[in-house]
Amino acid sequence: MDEEEALGWKRRAGILLGSLSGIGVLGLMGIRSLNYNPPARMELSPECLRPGKVLKPGDEFSVLSWNLQFAGSREHEFFYDGGSAVHVDEVTVQNTMQAIADLIKVRSPDVLFLQEVDRDSARTGRVDQLQAYLGAGDWACYSSTPYHRSRYLPHPASEHLGRVDMHLAVLSRFTLEQGERIALPGLRESWLRRQFNLKRALQWLLLPVEGAEPIRLGNTHLSAFSDGDGTLSHQVGVLEAWVAQDESWVLAGDMNMLPPGDDRGRLPDGGAAYADDPNPMERLQPDRYDVARGDLLNEQARTYLPFGAEEPLKKIDYLLSSDRLELVEQSVLREASELSDHLPIWAKYRVR
Repeated sequence: MDEEEALGWKRRAGILLGSLSGIGVLGLMGIRSLNYNPPARMELSPECLRPGKVLKPGDEFSVLSWNLQFAGSREHEFFYDGGSAVHVDEVTVQNTMQAIADLIKVRSPDVLFLQEVDRDSARTGRVDQLQAYLGAGDWACYSSTPYHRSRYLPHPASEHLGRVDMHLAVLSRFTLEQGERIALPGLRESWLRRQFNLKRALQWLLLPVEGAEPIRLGNTHLSAFSDGDGTLSHQVGVLEAWVAQDESWVLAGDMNMLPPGDDRGRLPDGGAAYADDPNPMERLQPDRYDVARGDLLNEQARTYLPFGAEEPLKKIDYLLSSDRLELVEQSVLREASELSDHLPIWAKYRVR
């Protein structure tokens, strides 16, 4: 091969490599553009439908917190729990949403914290589920923020999820004021999985109190399936910093952690998903702040119902509050056991 021919081959090889590199960059950009990539912190302004009530010191208000399992019902064992179900027919979704809305109407909370609300997901017929819950009370203000959003999720291999749009939501009969979405650290996994996986967050808004410091309302859903990789500890660090900002707050959500002192070895799989040692939940002091103040290990405090179970297996949902709020009453609502794999937590507080 003469020198001119060698140079020709080098030029062609350079063009080929450059083309492949360009295709790779475009591919990475395309994957990223398919998915939700929020900033670390962003302001949240509530949507207000009408003038709301305003709390005063001495007033009581009620709260309900609930992971709705995207209104998928308890009729299906989903793939992430070892089953095969991916999509739910729209009739089942509509019936489940209506039953959830009916329970909300009966309980009539002043503040409603929701996790796993599908607003435009293929798995649930692209129904905006928040609209059903907005119709379940005379809400003054609400806020919704996505934490799993993808234009197309190619998982699981057997049947792709497709479009996903799942939110945290807070609804209130009281006036709400601007808060924030704070991104939580993600699982330790590959760049590709991170693009399509959940973007966990702390959602919070201000609840004004006449003549006194406002109450911060926080709503969250921490990582599942972390298997003790340190993710939950990092996420709890964000919650700790938020709690420490002042002395007036409520923090609700699915924490995906057992209460301190619970024996994870009693669980069917040996509790591999709760392998963090020490338990990060200890740092949030649930024995002091949880709605179930008292025996957190009591079976009546448990909130999670595996597929097919008649009794809840473990407590992983919490409703925490500062000492400025006096607990008047509390309960885990067993009557909701046919609607989601999580039971809602109900509480009534008095503003000191």
